[in-house]
Amino acid sequence: MNDGPLKFPIKITKPRDLDEPFLVYFPDLDESIEAESFSDSFTVAKEFLQEQLLAGDLPEPSQVLPFAREGQFTSFVTITPELVN
Repeated sequence: MNDGPLKFPIKITKPRDLDEPFLVYFPDLDESIEAESFSDSFTVAKEFLQEQLLAGDLPEPSQVLPFAREGQFTSFVTITPELVN
């Protein structure tokens, strides 16, 4: 893995009901986490990736966004390894 910024694809799924969380899916890790809001999705995604980096559990990031259906949004989240260590 390189030492520069790492850009991981994510897929955010909007909740069906207001009292449910947003789901953030990491296709490269096949993991999902929850977030309280759409904007919080990016914060928790970055924190999750930083934790995985510290644990040494990050694969090489793919450069392809996952498929999104209605109610879903895809993007990349970037972390900088030298700022995490």
